[in-house]
Amino acid sequence: MQPDPWSGVEPEHKSVEPSIDGTVSLGGDNFNGQIIMLQPPSSSSKVIGILLIVYGAFNLISLLLSVVGFTDSKFMEDTGYTTIDVILLLLSGLVATATSVIGGYWMVNYQRKGVYLVLIGLLVGFLLQIIMSFSDSTQDMYSEFGLEGSTVTALVVGIQAACVAVCGLIVAIPLMVANNGLDDSKLF
Repeated sequence: MQPDPWSGVEPEHKSVEPSIDGTVSLGGDNFNGQIIMLQPPSSSSKVIGILLIVYGAFNLISLLLSVVGFTDSKFMEDTGYTTIDVILLLLSGLVATATSVIGGYWMVNYQRKGVYLVLIGLLVGFLLQIIMSFSDSTQDMYSEFGLEGSTVTALVVGIQAACVAVCGLIVAIPLMVANNGLDDSKLF
């Protein structure tokens, strides 16, 4: 008979010497340069573009209803709108509708110029609203309610500025996203 090869060997859980299992890793990282993660472009431009197209459609319906209302002379007399007010309202509505629909379509197609067009449309609409808030008929409307026109105008302009700033930030979200997928198209 042969001698026992395992005689004198302790089981691992009772051994005093540490044992190392696994493989040894080299120090540092295994990448020798820049790591580029590839992923599909963000859909923020497409989502905001669709929302702008829907907003433009609702604005167009509102604009058409306003045109129908402005054709009634009794309505114009009751509300106190002048021809200049109607022109400013219609111009502001046309700017908002055109820039949001065209800019939204461009944003759905990942074109950077769509974002710029909508931002310019917001600015032009804001300026038209400021001009309209200083018109005589608007000031007369404030005085009918016993309010001082300049105070209310300042308040209205402040609220409009805050709304335009928030809308501008929402529209500019695709510019702030890391992988936005927008092309390098220019508006001008």
